[in-house]
Amino acid sequence: MYDEFVAPVAAWALESDDAQIFSRAGCAETLTHNNADGTSIPWLAESWTRVSPTVWKFTLRKDVKFQDGTAMDAQAVAGALNHLLQAKVPARSFNPKSVSAVQAVDAGTVEITTPAPDVLLPLRTASPNTAILSPKAYQGAQLNIQGTCTGPFKVVKEVPGQSLQVVRNDGYWGGKPALAGAEVRFVAAGPTRVTQVRTGEADIAAVVPAVSVAALQGDSNVKLEKIQSPRTAVMLLNNSRAPFNNPAVRKAVQRALDISAIAKSIYHDVATPATGPFAPNDPWAAQGSQPIAPSLDEAKSMLAQAGVKPGSLSFTLVAYTDRPEFADLAAVIQDQLSKIGVKVKIKTGSNAAVQPDLLAGNFEAALFSRGYLIDAADPLSYLRSDWSCKGGFNIAHYCDSQTDALIDKAAATEDADARHQIEGQIAQKVQDDAAGVFLVHESLVTAVRSRVQGFKPDPRNFFVLTKELSVR
Repeated sequence: MYDEFVAPVAAWALESDDAQIFSRAGCAETLTHNNADGTSIPWLAESWTRVSPTVWKFTLRKDVKFQDGTAMDAQAVAGALNHLLQAKVPARSFNPKSVSAVQAVDAGTVEITTPAPDVLLPLRTASPNTAILSPKAYQGAQLNIQGTCTGPFKVVKEVPGQSLQVVRNDGYWGGKPALAGAEVRFVAAGPTRVTQVRTGEADIAAVVPAVSVAALQGDSNVKLEKIQSPRTAVMLLNNSRAPFNNPAVRKAVQRALDISAIAKSIYHDVATPATGPFAPNDPWAAQGSQPIAPSLDEAKSMLAQAGVKPGSLSFTLVAYTDRPEFADLAAVIQDQLSKIGVKVKIKTGSNAAVQPDLLAGNFEAALFSRGYLIDAADPLSYLRSDWSCKGGFNIAHYCDSQTDALIDKAAATEDADARHQIEGQIAQKVQDDAAGVFLVHESLVTAVRSRVQGFKPDPRNFFVLTKELSVR
């Protein structure tokens, strides 16, 4: 059994983050797959070529069948991707702003057209949002996930909000999966997932909270798989409204926080102090980036320069409960900022409950755990969605013309090394502007029982149940 840390909240709509759960369950597959180094490799497409600046042709893998027995041909692939493009709430990675047309050229070839040259398209088609399902999946009022995938496992039963039952897809194009089947249970509480893997009730527990790592260390029956994750915890500041529409106030808050102490006390050294949005060993990190050293005196001076009277500044910090460490993190931030006379009120709620207000800009500050390679194995999509003036996920409401120009420049740069250098400049600009307070670079920790074989941690946490997975 596998304990998944989130439950589907959008009836498996592929434009939502439910697609990631579908991918981890070993059912949904995409045209391409991304390596850790940001390169694309074949998956349901065996090859692709750029035939003009805005047109890409994908040659499909032959003899792949959906689990309902129908052929995965170009018509089905185009239908699936066009369905995604028609979603009321667009997917971040594949939407009408990034893709203008998808059409079948012949039975084995799909053509994808972009409004402007897009060097990242083969990376976008590896996002779980672009999963290819059979036409049967789209015939009802909501997505039909049973028997409509191409992956090594097929869904045979769902208990809404609680679990999925999957069994081996004996006709899988990639070869017979080793595991006969599995139960995927949705267990939001991190301590519960940890307890279940310790007792053997679960074989794999996903996303072990930092606060629970110590409880599993030394258990000979459980192995902790720890891998650096392209994910950063950040305190987003609403740049569009007081008090954080004043850059000096943002920088004062940034300078007052001791993120090294936060990494040690809250994350128990399974995270590192943030140097900006990206980890310092990423190829797209700002050159020579270092964590910002705290200085209460300088923070107080910045507030004075901003015209803020001592003890007069207060704000509400939203901390969603899906991340168990956020409660303690919010309390530490509250304590640290009190030392410069800033009062912090903490507001909690589930991510699903608080996100509408965050997206609407009805907040002052919020804790967020944000993956920067979720949409593509290159951070450009993240930079555009989160930090451009018209970004679809720009919760901070940060808007800077120089940053937008750098994002456009990176998007037009085909050479990966040159593009990464520009992305590093953007990261440094966002850090310098204190658009948000980047706190820690997170690690992904998965607890795996010793009887499990073939588990390979994925930095972006897209894959858990694979054809190689087995139990002794």
